[in-house]
Amino acid sequence: MPRTAWRRSAAVLALALVPVLSACSIGVNAGTTTQQPSGNGAFANSSSGLIALRGITIVTGLGASTKATVIGTIVNQSLTEDDVLTGVTVTDPTGATVTVAGPDAATTVPLPSGRPTSAVQLGGGGTVKVDITGLSIPASAFATVTFTFQKAGAVPVAAMTVPPTGIYAGLGPF
Repeated sequence: MPRTAWRRSAAVLALALVPVLSACSIGVNAGTTTQQPSGNGAFANSSSGLIALRGITIVTGLGASTKATVIGTIVNQSLTEDDVLTGVTVTDPTGATVTVAGPDAATTVPLPSGRPTSAVQLGGGGTVKVDITGLSIPASAFATVTFTFQKAGAVPVAAMTVPPTGIYAGLGPF
């Protein structure tokens, strides 16, 4: 076969493969349209879609500490219905459950409606603290954090545990 024929065949083959190789980004259900933002924080929405949990992460204590703090953001996306955060429960991978209680518990935290851009910040620079005692899981493990709301009900999210170092320095437990 002459050299020109090989080049022509290669060019036709390359053009024929272009639609096949680019198909991963075509259409409404393409994999590239369903990607989540990167990062450690977990994301969840209530079944009604009115409560959104963003960047939920558990910052553990140093060493063998059993104290931890939940950080993240809660958004009431409803334009008409107020809601209230009434409790937080953490279940570690071994099945042990720790209920957040006491003066630092995030209970009866109002989530006003009508302001979809407003949010309640947990930990860090936020005024609401969710401090945990008795949690004994290592950094980089996942625990289920269940937020309970007066109207939206229970919203569970698998949150990663991280040590209070690097970008999490100063965000650790009380």
